[in-house]
Amino acid sequence: MKIFRQLFFFFIALIIATAGLSLFMPTSQKLNRSITINAPAAVIFEKVKKLDNFNRFSVWSQQDSTAKFTMTGTDGTVGATLSWKGDPAISGEGKIEIISLEAPYKVAYTLHFTTPKEGNAESVFSIIEKEKGITTITWYFDLATPRPWNIFNLFYSLDKEMGKDFETGLAALKLYIETGNFTN
Repeated sequence: MKIFRQLFFFFIALIIATAGLSLFMPTSQKLNRSITINAPAAVIFEKVKKLDNFNRFSVWSQQDSTAKFTMTGTDGTVGATLSWKGDPAISGEGKIEIISLEAPYKVAYTLHFTTPKEGNAESVFSIIEKEKGITTITWYFDLATPRPWNIFNLFYSLDKEMGKDFETGLAALKLYIETGNFTN
């Protein structure tokens, strides 16, 4: 009987510790990557605002040949959405929507992932022309991790797991803008 009481108190302590940590852990994970492109900000903005182009430079679209895409609305305008369904182990299923366009400085999207795991994120491209024809683009990504699941942020780093994918995507975007060719 004593062991059951100890197990009971152990589980109660575990639940209290988990709830306490969940209250203090951030409810999102963020990452950002930048690259300098030899092109004016306006040219980059015109390429980045198109969801069809996003598919061409995002690593996940390149890795999943089974993915099917459906566009709703007018590509390159606020409210346009692109839904995808592909291999659950690679791209899964979800939707990306353009929520803000501030020419030629910013393009913002929301993402809703439905499979293999449901989740929401925001993605922003910030475009700053440092010198005439030389522009830095920064890709910001903010993945929501609501309570109590935010406790897993202790064990998973979005930056470490996916940072390289964002760098690869920006390199493909740079290649496309500077040469007119995507790598695929």
